[in-house]
Amino acid sequence: MSTTVTNKRVLVVGTTTDYIDIIRNRYPGRALFLTGKNLRRQAQEETPGEAEEVLTDLGDVKVAATALKEHLSRHGLTLSGITCYDDESLTLTAVLAAEMGLPFATEKAVWISRSKFHSKRAWIGAKVHCPRVHTARDDEGLGAVLDRLGFPLVLKPLTGSGSELVFWCRKRDDARKAFKIISQKLADHHDLRMYPREALPGRSHDPRKDVVAEEGFTGPEYSCDFLLEGGRARLIRLTGKVMAPHLGTGTTHIYYIPDREETGIGRRDLENQLSLAARSLGFENGLLMADFISHRGKACLLEISPRPAGDCLPWLILASSGVDTLGLALDVAQGNRISIPDLDTHEPLAAVRLFARQSGKVKRIDTGRMLKDPKVVEATLYRRPGHRVAMPPSDYSSRILGHVIFRPSDRFKLAEEGAELESLVEVEMEP
Repeated sequence: MSTTVTNKRVLVVGTTTDYIDIIRNRYPGRALFLTGKNLRRQAQEETPGEAEEVLTDLGDVKVAATALKEHLSRHGLTLSGITCYDDESLTLTAVLAAEMGLPFATEKAVWISRSKFHSKRAWIGAKVHCPRVHTARDDEGLGAVLDRLGFPLVLKPLTGSGSELVFWCRKRDDARKAFKIISQKLADHHDLRMYPREALPGRSHDPRKDVVAEEGFTGPEYSCDFLLEGGRARLIRLTGKVMAPHLGTGTTHIYYIPDREETGIGRRDLENQLSLAARSLGFENGLLMADFISHRGKACLLEISPRPAGDCLPWLILASSGVDTLGLALDVAQGNRISIPDLDTHEPLAAVRLFARQSGKVKRIDTGRMLKDPKVVEATLYRRPGHRVAMPPSDYSSRILGHVIFRPSDRFKLAEEGAELESLVEVEMEP
């Protein structure tokens, strides 16, 4: 990956300030960051140079586009590509890409992929294996949906991410309670980019009113990054997930590198399924991520998004394979030749995510005891003392404190080993 400094930049749209800090230090002079003013005000990281970052209102496409063009002109910069690492910024990225003549997914493809309803309807039409799905706006509609799908099922927002407001329901009372919580939270949710107040023209579903009900599949869950070139997928990484019921439905506690046979899905078959699923959403090229369940020898698709995976996965994949997916996204945006190491060369590491167990303000975090464990490869903390934590369903991200990458001693005891390492991290909270 080149780090030559020129007047050409890859536009990184709307990412968080911790990612910005990593990218600008690993790849100096390659990126121009389009950042929300509020994010920069709250940042703890070093502020980029004046030419490196455009601060604007990411919720207003016209304002953001005008600020970007003025910045490029003022500093004599040109764009060599565009990329995005965050779900809520994908629509803005697609619009800016079209306006600036840069290759990226279309706005329509982004909208369909973000919709938990429309994506699965597109897959069902293309005969891609995925859960059956319906939507409901009120109690009457919910009752009809429950009659159609039966149990178990999953209720979730139309356009959410990060397992926010996702509920596994085994009976009608579960579903009614979950539906009420989701509807109340969506009605006044602060994130207008994640949950916009309007749908794409010609589509009737409202991200603030429509709740998605999915057929509840059980089975081992996995995620992957893949490179799509001319509609053909090439796997970049494959990771398994270990869930923890106390963290909520869909929230991953541990990611790990599985062995070749674990998924029960041949890699060529998986790439063929991903190719068909991506094309049916309107994608032809780019770096994408997918979540799926292994079900009867096939991937049961849950989600595809035109961005690399987040959480602790960039750190885990870098430690396991030497592939930096943050830098890879820059290369893909610039059209550089991509070299992908075989999945069998990935070291079988795992990463446990560190969660606060209560709301309040972080007084102290100490990883000293945990770092003495010989299994630990590295630890990364995202938060510092003074950070305020709110618990779900009020907030799903502030409780994530960091992650620990480790070498499992027993593949079948991942949950126990991860929980043990997490318990060695000393966290003091105050009200």
